Amino acid sequence: MGNELSAEERRDMEKRRMDHFGRHISEGQNLRVNRTIRMLTSLDSSDHLTQHYERRRTEAGSRAADWIQRLVEQLGALTPAPELAGLGALAIAIIIDSNSSGPPEESTKEALRCVFAEEKASEVWDHIDECLKRCVMHVDNTEELLGDIRRIEVQLSAAITRLKNSMVRDGHMTSEALKAWVNGAAFHIQVLIHLVRLGGIQSCDPVERLISAYLSDLDLLFEKHKEVIREKCRKTKVYNSIGTALDNPWENLLVDHYLVDDTSEWHELSLCLTFEQYCEVYYDRRYVTQKLETQTYFSDMRRDLQQLVDQRGSFNVH
Repeated sequence: MGNELSAEERRDMEKRRMDHFGRHISEGQNLRVNRTIRMLTSLDSSDHLTQHYERRRTEAGSRAADWIQRLVEQLGALTPAPELAGLGALAIAIIIDSNSSGPPEESTKEALRCVFAEEKASEVWDHIDECLKRCVMHVDNTEELLGDIRRIEVQLSAAITRLKNSMVRDGHMTSEALKAWVNGAAFHIQVLIHLVRLGGIQSCDPVERLISAYLSDLDLLFEKHKEVIREKCRKTKVYNSIGTALDNPWENLLVDHYLVDDTSEWHELSLCLTFEQYCEVYYDRRYVTQKLETQTYFSDMRRDLQQLVDQRGSFNVH
């Protein structure tokens, strides 16, 4: 009896086992908001746009003068304006890329398109693609742009809702679909911010309510994602003989236990924890940090909403 562990000692041992197991688990598929959206719609969007331009100009090398001339003809003399912030910065980045000789797969638009490769997300991408096209077409025509964005925003919102319902209600949850929803929701928020920025919506209240709704949806979707990932994990064991020369080798077997995860990778288990505990550690290590970072992104958008609306974007072709 004297060798029994106290409740506190057992908890400490379990924690050490969990920590040890977790250290050998790699992070799961990237479900975060895409870097292109984060950078070119942030409060520092003009700085990131300038960096993008400088990189493309360097790539142009000896053709830089002709490349710059084409941009001047397309963009004219842009002065700091609300139209150049957020979605406006994304539109200019796409115009810059369209004149670049760099690999297409490295373009701003391609970086976004890849996020929506999941078949169920194709409708969301169609509306985002159309929105970006209209932003490029009317980069210098606010009235036309507002009309187009209002129309597309309604369609995009409905497509994001259908994508959510296909995962939650219809059993089509995958990591790819969840990533597409996260980025579709992030883009939708930026569309509404741009509408407020350009005077198409008179207050930030609808944007705040949308962000709150998406934060609530985020909890629901990650819970469903966790259930799906857990269902794909299984426990298995492997017998290793250590005495085949004996009369009865089956009495001399070692048994190794493994968690086989959703990607068919094997992770060795000890017998100190339950399989459910190991599954919890596995999911937390692969996805919980990403969930928290995504929640923080949406919360930061809500916190900085007025600053985002008030910002004036700037861009210089030089």
